[in-house]
Amino acid sequence: MKTIKISLLILLFNILFINAQYLKGEKKYNQVETIEEEYQFLEQSPDNIVVIDNVYGSIDVEGYNGKTIKIEVVKKVSADTKQDVAEGMQEIGVKSSKKGDAVYIYMDSPYSKFDLETGNFQHHEFNFGSRRNYKHRKKRMYKYRLDFKVKVPKNVSIDVKAINKGNITIDNVHGKLLIVHNVNGAIDMTNVSGQTDVNALNKDINITYAKNPTKESWFKSLNGDINVLFKNGLNAEISYKTMNGNFYTNFDVEKTTPQVSKIKQNSKRGVKYKLNKRKNFKIGNGKIPFHFDQLNGDAIVKK
Repeated sequence: MKTIKISLLILLFNILFINAQYLKGEKKYNQVETIEEEYQFLEQSPDNIVVIDNVYGSIDVEGYNGKTIKIEVVKKVSADTKQDVAEGMQEIGVKSSKKGDAVYIYMDSPYSKFDLETGNFQHHEFNFGSRRNYKHRKKRMYKYRLDFKVKVPKNVSIDVKAINKGNITIDNVHGKLLIVHNVNGAIDMTNVSGQTDVNALNKDINITYAKNPTKESWFKSLNGDINVLFKNGLNAEISYKTMNGNFYTNFDVEKTTPQVSKIKQNSKRGVKYKLNKRKNFKIGNGKIPFHFDQLNGDAIVKK
């Protein structure tokens, strides 16, 4: 009798657990597929760049001593029915395009569009032809994510962007230009060098440089902290703007005069002068402009 009661309790627990997972948004069926591809540039050039666009999922990029771009993408689709899973597996994928010295790798879906002429990737959840098409839209009945692992020649430039449910990591990349943007995930970059443009809207940015940038660079985060480890001998003209955060550094700094801009007026009062609200100071000889923009986070610059 006790055995029957215990079995019934276990069965009841399993049912409650499954229902709880379902209520949290877990889907009943899921399928996983690994996509592996290799690409080469149409032409070898110091300006070679790899562009990666993802919507749901992470992107990990590693530089290595080779000439081939290697990708491994884990695709996961989940839904409440097998039919919806099958539809998602068919609709969601990875595509690539080449033009000049650039290789473009991007998520492919009914909601995505890539323009090779401009290199522009767009994603809209519903594939509207126009606003009046709303009556004929089709709701997506499955969830999906693509997790990218990419190996690139270590001296190429990169332009990497993600939006939801994933972080971006960059390791051992030393291109002319490092563009890394993430909306709802963090950015971690280690052993990197090159002109930098990073933007993590809601999470932290962590960067460790193998060589300090020698060209103007931008570091932006709305709600996260920016942590940057530079090499000794940094020469930077820092401009910093924040609402609720602070700037910390163990470099020796020297305050500089705030920039003043002229605003033309139509009245007879002449020219109005406006003081720049950014904080300005220099490290070393202050040759290279670095821009830090935040709302709620702190910037921590160390050597």
